[in-house]
Amino acid sequence: MPHSSAPYQPYAERYVDGPASGPTAADIVKDLGLEGKLQDKVIFITGASAGLGQETARVLHTTGAKLYLTGRDLAKGQAVADALVASNPSGQKPVLIGLELDNLESVRKAAKEFLDQEKRLDILVLNAGIMAVPEGRTVDGFETQLGTNYFGHFLLFHLIKSTLLAAATPQSPSRVITLSSAGHKAGGVFFDDLDLKRQGYNPMVAYAQSKTATIHLANSIDRHYSASGIRAVSVHPGMIFETSLGRHMSQEEIAGFAPMAPFARPLAQGAATTVWAALDPHFNKQGGVYLADAGVSSAATADEHFAGPGYAPHAFDKTAEEKLWKLSFGAVGLSEDGN
Repeated sequence: MPHSSAPYQPYAERYVDGPASGPTAADIVKDLGLEGKLQDKVIFITGASAGLGQETARVLHTTGAKLYLTGRDLAKGQAVADALVASNPSGQKPVLIGLELDNLESVRKAAKEFLDQEKRLDILVLNAGIMAVPEGRTVDGFETQLGTNYFGHFLLFHLIKSTLLAAATPQSPSRVITLSSAGHKAGGVFFDDLDLKRQGYNPMVAYAQSKTATIHLANSIDRHYSASGIRAVSVHPGMIFETSLGRHMSQEEIAGFAPMAPFARPLAQGAATTVWAALDPHFNKQGGVYLADAGVSSAATADEHFAGPGYAPHAFDKTAEEKLWKLSFGAVGLSEDGN
C-alpha cells in the first residue's frame, strides 16, 4: 500500500475551494513548461474520441508529442484529430486506430497496427471505459464492464509493452496511466464470481469491480516492470457530468448522484490529473500509487465523502493484485511471460 508522511500534492492549495477551483489540464502543461517541448515523444490514448479522452488528447497534443488515438467510431475519431490539427497547426498529425476493447481480436489488430508503425512508446493512457451498463458479455465471454475496462486494457498493455521498454531510459522511464474512479470503493474483485452471477448482477457493483481492477493493473505493472523502466499509476479524474459515461443509467439512478454535485468539476479540470500523471517528472521515481486532485492520494478516512480523493484499502491488496494479474494471462490467451 502506498505510504508517505507527506504525499506529493503540489496543487493542494488550488483545491481548497473545491474541485472546480483546481488546475485545468492545460494549466498542468504550462506549469511544467512543456508546451511544444515533447516532439520526440509518442503517446497512445484509448477512448480518445469523446469526453475525458478527447480533452486529454487535446491538451497533450499541445506538447508537440506524436499521438495515437483509439476509438470504436473512426469517423468521430477523425473529427477529433481534425480539430486538434486546426487548434494546434504546428503539432504532429495524430494517428487514428480502431479499437473495440470488448473484443480481444480487435485489441490484437489495434496492437499490430501500432507496432507496424512504431518501435517506441513513451506514455500509454488507458482511458477508455464504460459505466453501469446492462448485464451482458463481451465477444470473449467476460462480464461487459470488467472485459472492457480491464481485460481489454490488460491485453493491450502486454501486446505493446515492448515499445514502452524500448523507449525507457534510467532517467526517463516510460509511463502507463490507468483510469479508475471513486466508484472502486463500492467493491473489490470477486474472484469466485467475476461475472456476478452468484450474487446477482448490479451495474454499479460491476463498475466498482472493474475500476478496482484498473488500480490493481497499474500497481502490478509498476511492481513487475519498474525495474525495467516502466512506471504506472492509477487516476481518479473526479466527478464529471459532461461525459456520456452514464448514458446507460436511468433518471432515478442519475438522480442518486446529486449528493456528489459538490465534487463535480468541468471537463477541463477533469483531465488535469491524467495529464499531470503523464507528464510530471515526479513519477519517474514513484509508481504504484492512486492519484486524485492532481496529487498522490492516501487511504480514504472514515468521514470522507464517497466521491473524495482517498482510496479504499481493498484497492491496494497485493495478494489480490497478484491473483488478478496471474489469472488474466490465461483469460486473454497469453502465457505468463506476456506472449
